[in-house]
Amino acid sequence: MMTLLKTIGVLVGLISSLLVFAVVCLVAINASDRTKSPNTLLVESWLKQQPVESNENGFTYAMALLNATKENQSGQSTTALTFNAQQNKLTANFKDACQLTDWDTCNAFFSHNSETIKRVIHTHQANIKKYNTLIAMPDWQESDESLTTQHLPHWSLLFQLRDLSILAAINRPDSTPHKIDVDAAIAFLNKDAHFWNNVYHSSRSVLSHTIANNMLKKQLSFASTLVKENPNIVTKNTTWQSAFTLSQRDFERIFSGEWLFSRNIMQQAVTDAQKNSAPFYEKWLVNTFVHLIDDDNLRSEYFVNVVKEPVLASSSTLKQPDYCGTDNKLQQLWQLRYNPIGKILSCTYYETDLKLRVVNMNNEIEQLRNNLMLPQ
Repeated sequence: MMTLLKTIGVLVGLISSLLVFAVVCLVAINASDRTKSPNTLLVESWLKQQPVESNENGFTYAMALLNATKENQSGQSTTALTFNAQQNKLTANFKDACQLTDWDTCNAFFSHNSETIKRVIHTHQANIKKYNTLIAMPDWQESDESLTTQHLPHWSLLFQLRDLSILAAINRPDSTPHKIDVDAAIAFLNKDAHFWNNVYHSSRSVLSHTIANNMLKKQLSFASTLVKENPNIVTKNTTWQSAFTLSQRDFERIFSGEWLFSRNIMQQAVTDAQKNSAPFYEKWLVNTFVHLIDDDNLRSEYFVNVVKEPVLASSSTLKQPDYCGTDNKLQQLWQLRYNPIGKILSCTYYETDLKLRVVNMNNEIEQLRNNLMLPQ
């Protein structure tokens, strides 16, 4: 019995010593960060922007509009731009009745909801004026600091405000009652399309690119209904005369923004781990195993390859690094000996074909544009 206990004690001691040795080795291996790779330097060069005047920057104005707050009776801060149930229903019904439908259905919506439309427009008159100011702005430039998960604006509110703005444009006091003012609709869509096409080719992340894409889809879907009554809507909209195409610079701008978005999140996580309220083990793990420059290098390798790779209809051609998955688990563990947290997180990028997603969105609006251009 004593021999067995001694044997167990020796084994426990050996295992403990091996674990301590392994931890010491890992700490030593992770003692320093890397230097910036050529890919990281390339992505950083893609991030450079020519500064624009803040009073001409649509992004700055949109953030102020969507993040504007007011205090309610309880003293709590709430978003100033809000919509009640009736207003939500009105914009939803407008979409169902007037996007990719027929002229009679859309016109009937305006006839049946004329009084409700007038009340809602009156309520949001000041906000509608702000939206019209927004789409008259010549620039759209997202700041580096905005590419984060903190203080995200309620983009859905801007979609609703846009719908109310077009309802206001085609229900002017001097227009024919209970009927769509097609000329006013054409004028509004021309300004709206010009602005959001500019956003589409200025966005710095997949999120803002998707928002611009959806705005363009809404315009084209509504126009497909109006064109049945007035074919001139196509020729009078200058934005729709050219195909929606994505250049190499568009991909560089979007994916370098995604790279910066991830960097900002990691830097915020490191900052949070340094706070006094953070647990000791969290501080130790972050200080020991998180290397921000190497994280940048790992992400830049992915995004540079994404920009360069050809677009295939089936799936991405990018090969995952060995540390993301291999049949030899010991080899994978060896690959993870340095910056394991950063490498595990970087593997998530290879699970989604971001470039194909962006290209498919572009194909959608181009198909809508082509359908609109067909002779009616």
